[in-house]
Amino acid sequence: MKSIFAVLALAVSIVSAQVNIVSITSPLTGTVYTAGKTATITWIDEKVDTISQIVLAKGPPTTLQFVATVAQNVDAHSRSYTWNIPSDVQPGSDYAFELGTSPNLSFTGHFTIQAADGSAPASSSGSSDNSASASSSAAPSAASSSSAQVPSQQPDNQNQNQNQNQNQTPNQNQAASISNSPAVPSSSSSPAPQNNAGLKTTANAVGALMVAGVAAAAML
Repeated sequence: MKSIFAVLALAVSIVSAQVNIVSITSPLTGTVYTAGKTATITWIDEKVDTISQIVLAKGPPTTLQFVATVAQNVDAHSRSYTWNIPSDVQPGSDYAFELGTSPNLSFTGHFTIQAADGSAPASSSGSSDNSASASSSAAPSAASSSSAQVPSQQPDNQNQNQNQNQNQTPNQNQAASISNSPAVPSSSSSPAPQNNAGLKTTANAVGALMVAGVAAAAML
């Protein structure tokens, strides 16, 4: 418990020992500078006579990383300093100025330094968002193209079914006409022997009559 209280006491003493040496009025968060031109830093309410250094830093507010020294031993009562931005400064939107030396520091908000030609710094988050949107738009387009292909096959299937039905219809009509047509007797059908039997019967009757006529004539 004693060690915890000791750490807390040390942290409180460090925080209380920090001094915001000036109140910065420029640049404000979102200010845009151009490489090769000038940037003016202004402040009020100076708590010191001399600002030990002004530093250009880059990165998240809690973990700013040193980039370059802008100036040293600046008269705090002048309340401004103009910096000639090098033309080869890397473009970025997460720059900040640190005024003073730890623990007596003052910070600006994040500002942007764009390239000398005026082009905005590249944003990795923007490019990832663009690629995600492109892949998400590609998925609906693929789905729409596949859905568009399905109906195109249905008319073909319907046409095939209609063709099959049309092909079957003449066959069915032919079958119906054949079934409805009267049967034609062939030359080998049974009535032919019946006609031959009738002829034989008639011949026999004629022969019998002739014999009877001859017999009658002989008796006379």
